[in-house]
Amino acid sequence: MVPRVEVYYSLQSDYCYFLLDRLIGLAGQGVEVDIRPVLGGLIRIPERYRDRDALEQSYFQTDTQREAAFLALPYAYPDPSPIRMKRGSLWVAEAEQPLNEYINRLYAGAARAGRALPFLDHVGRMLWDGSTPGWDKEMHLERAMARAGLEIAAVLAETPWEVAKALLNANAAAMLEAGHWGVPLMVYEEEPFYGQDRFDQLVWRMKERGDL
Repeated sequence: MVPRVEVYYSLQSDYCYFLLDRLIGLAGQGVEVDIRPVLGGLIRIPERYRDRDALEQSYFQTDTQREAAFLALPYAYPDPSPIRMKRGSLWVAEAEQPLNEYINRLYAGAARAGRALPFLDHVGRMLWDGSTPGWDKEMHLERAMARAGLEIAAVLAETPWEVAKALLNANAAAMLEAGHWGVPLMVYEEEPFYGQDRFDQLVWRMKERGDL
């Protein structure tokens, strides 16, 4: 039986991006890496972010820059950010999120087509590696989708926003059932591992049970 790991992964998360190459490596070892798309926390669970302050934001920026350097990953915050923030706020999103809906519609459609990991490898990576400012313009998304084996018009036709939203919401509920609200969340044999820094513990558990 092929070992399986569910991964709740948000396109808005720096730490999910930091985990991506290790997930691809795990899939290369014969593990079924089941990517479960979820919205960014600012949209999905806004109540958990409203009381966060500038000090936390400052540390977060320090930590993400350091972690990217530690992992030797190219890294820059998406330009533009998929989530539009309220003016003057670090942690509160606007009510209307057209770009976030669009990119997550593509993400959900890729998952429905069984191509979520290639989507993250090409589209998700493009958002975070600093290579493509203005990633939402010109033909950047179309080319990245094609590299992931997806045709953008077909994905959009097959995955209207209401279908994508239902999938995203179902995954958000499932991750709470699995044991945590944050991403990345990896679940193996019903045991949750929260955070990219728990990947080594996931691998240890899989080896302990003879699945690696």
